[in-house]
Amino acid sequence: MTCNVRKPKSSFKPWWDERGTSREEVFETMTRTERRARFIYEAGRSAAIAARAPVISAPWDQREENFKANFLKTVERQCGPQRSTSPKELHERWIKSYLSIGWKYGEVYSQEERTHPDLVSYKTLDILEQNKSFVFIALCKIAQDFI
Repeated sequence: MTCNVRKPKSSFKPWWDERGTSREEVFETMTRTERRARFIYEAGRSAAIAARAPVISAPWDQREENFKANFLKTVERQCGPQRSTSPKELHERWIKSYLSIGWKYGEVYSQEERTHPDLVSYKTLDILEQNKSFVFIALCKIAQDFI
């Protein structure tokens, strides 16, 4: 007996398709750190969406350049010998990084206003937001080992 289940057409479109370039063209121009950063960022964003975290960041291509530059430095450090395994320490570094590019605390996340509700001490974060640091550590290790 065969089962004829019709699969719905996927609306998924890879980010390189949106640029009108081939995957090979895109990856040829990216450094290893850039490939790792995009993987870590988008996988972390997907994890936050799946967990229904209260704050979901904008997609990588919609982030400002100074954010990307800071994130690349963080990924470089986290995929190297100075990596941190402390979620609290990473959150404190994240706060310093965000403040350095003009973000401030706000009850609502807004990329336009540069406000973020997670610019508070690690211990005051809700558990879903604390988990983002653990996910980030794990994703950096995956990127280090496989990308």
